[in-house]
Amino acid sequence: MSMPAADLVIRGRILIAATPDGLETAEAIAIAGGRVVAVGPRDEVRVTTGTRLIDTGEAAVIPGLHDFHLHLVGLARSTHGVVLDDATDAREIASRLAAVASRTASDGWISGRGWKEAQLTRGIELLEAAVEGRPAFLTSHDGHSAWASAAARRRAGLDAASVEPSGGRIERDAHGEPTGILRERALEIVAPFVTRLQGRELREPLDAGLRALAALGITGASEAGDYTDENGIGTDSALGDSYSSLTDLADLIDGRLRLTLGIPAGAIPAAAARRLRTGLALDGRRTMRFGWAKHYTDGALGSGTAALFAPSGDLGIMRLTAERLDADLAAARTGGIAMALHAIGDRAIAFALDAVERAAPRQARVPRERIEHAQLLRSSDAGRFAELGVVASIQPIHAAADRDLVEVGWTDRQDDAYAWRSMTDAGALLVAGSDAPVESVNPWLGIFAAVHRRLPHDGRGDWRSAQSLTIAEALSAYTLAPAVAIGAADEGHLRIGAHADLAILSVSLEELLRADEALGDVRSDATFVAGREVHRS
Repeated sequence: MSMPAADLVIRGRILIAATPDGLETAEAIAIAGGRVVAVGPRDEVRVTTGTRLIDTGEAAVIPGLHDFHLHLVGLARSTHGVVLDDATDAREIASRLAAVASRTASDGWISGRGWKEAQLTRGIELLEAAVEGRPAFLTSHDGHSAWASAAARRRAGLDAASVEPSGGRIERDAHGEPTGILRERALEIVAPFVTRLQGRELREPLDAGLRALAALGITGASEAGDYTDENGIGTDSALGDSYSSLTDLADLIDGRLRLTLGIPAGAIPAAAARRLRTGLALDGRRTMRFGWAKHYTDGALGSGTAALFAPSGDLGIMRLTAERLDADLAAARTGGIAMALHAIGDRAIAFALDAVERAAPRQARVPRERIEHAQLLRSSDAGRFAELGVVASIQPIHAAADRDLVEVGWTDRQDDAYAWRSMTDAGALLVAGSDAPVESVNPWLGIFAAVHRRLPHDGRGDWRSAQSLTIAEALSAYTLAPAVAIGAADEGHLRIGAHADLAILSVSLEELLRADEALGDVRSDATFVAGREVHRS
């Protein structure tokens, strides 16, 4: 059979596929109808009349990157809230709040994210004064705690008599009054009342987010989903806020990003009733498909709520019971829906793996369950990912960003933190993402962190490098591995038959593979989804 006439031929230093065992390269590829139709030496991949030719010279051409865990809606909204990630203390947070309050109606909501525990140990009263009686809701850097102002608490009916929800904690003063700090499921007392960007108001920041992803060489993403199935909009409102907000703006997304949309576990019945199945394309959409249903089993390192085994008594917060998880896994398996289980502490990871082991067999062609984060792992559980067919969904940038927290909070367990090498050697499929906006969406920082377990120019040297990944393994975790996890044989590589999702980088292949301090500055000069150019620098 003759090769179809190519729409586009790209010549240069082309990374066809990154596997954990090594790299496949070629000098040229041909693209027709949005797919790769030829791969080989530059002289053998023909250019005919009407074919567009791009010669990239020394620039590396790679399969488009896939961020396997980000909050795309949260990323878009974060540009319109108070950003606190770089605030130094409570005074600076209060100053930023006061500036926003000065241009906010007296009854208007103030929202934002990014504060850290040490900043609010002393100083909540400064925040209250800064908002001047307005309702305010500020989530922590890790998203597992929040501060709600007095006005926000009144709107939600939160007071001294409020009962603490299972899987959550209301911090109180010596008199039993809520301080405003809420942990885990206690956030859900106030969060539904907070105004948020949705519909047309979300369109501009989402468009900017999509452009930023393309400029980084990201052609695929998995929306991680929400805590709850509340706050949805439009025809997909029953599937949660993020899912319905993204399908509401599908015309903006479709064709620009290969997007997998997750739902909260509470929406499993609604999804099953619509016969939505993990991995299948959404009706009428080219590059959008249904993803995983998410449960949160525990909290987070920064909030001190990650569930840990400890000799003196278990620590942290477990957000759900084994009975609830078993029931939801059963419903998901029956409906052909795979689950994503947030688990950061070793107790939560063991809890999640135990539940998967108890569950009935998954249906044929349904993707595997995934455990999100897997930040602290008992050595005895490393091999269970492969044994049970569970994907390890990791965010390498967390290891770099949380290094100081680990050294203080997990002092005697640091060898078990971010145990990527242990899981890889035990046969686990590691798939990487960013958790943006919790951390930077820049995948090149994540790839650097996977190799060095620190951020570029940290100056302290690689951190616990025995658990590092190679550059080939890191690239695979951002390209081929996401495709394997979703069961898409024609994604994550540039072999014949693959979707032509690719990026022409700002560096040579040799520079890329050095994985040195400059890696975090890599950008895409041109990005293509299904052979269509979606970014040009």
